[in-house]
Amino acid sequence: MSEISNESLDEARRYVRRKRIFYIVFSIWIALCLMWFTIDMSDDSSSVWFYWPMLGTGIGVALTGIVLLGIGGLFGADWERRQVENYLRRRGTKR
Repeated sequence: MSEISNESLDEARRYVRRKRIFYIVFSIWIALCLMWFTIDMSDDSSSVWFYWPMLGTGIGVALTGIVLLGIGGLFGADWERRQVENYLRRRGTKR
């Protein structure tokens, strides 16, 4: 078995941490959706409104997923690495 570098291990830990945060956010969104649906179906009004808060918060959850997990290469590990290198280069510090 090959030795895993500290940098690779740190990157893997950061990715798993971001993934855990996204799963928590997604689980809370599902719970809220179920709550809104239950409230809307249990009231006596003829209007159906539960999908509006689901849509609004769903957009937020999707954006959170893009930012945390780097879906489509946006804000992913490569982006993070480039940003760190740019910062170090501006500060005059070499890796």
